[in-house]
Amino acid sequence: MKTITLKADEQLDETISRLARNHKKTKSAVIREAIVCYELQLRKDALRQQVRAAAALVREQSLQTNRELEDSIGDGL
Repeated sequence: MKTITLKADEQLDETISRLARNHKKTKSAVIREAIVCYELQLRKDALRQQVRAAAALVREQSLQTNRELEDSIGDGL
């Protein structure tokens, strides 16, 4: 594994130390897991945005189809 140096203020160091102590892990393990979770959250957020965009497109297409069907009611079909 590569070594990375991280500068942390007292509060962050205390938080990392507490998490490591409470979960019987090293500080490095706590930080690695936090980064993995952060990346996963970013991916979920991106996917959520894609789903919302797709849902908006489907909603607009459905409304357009509905309008077209309503317009065709009076044209003898």
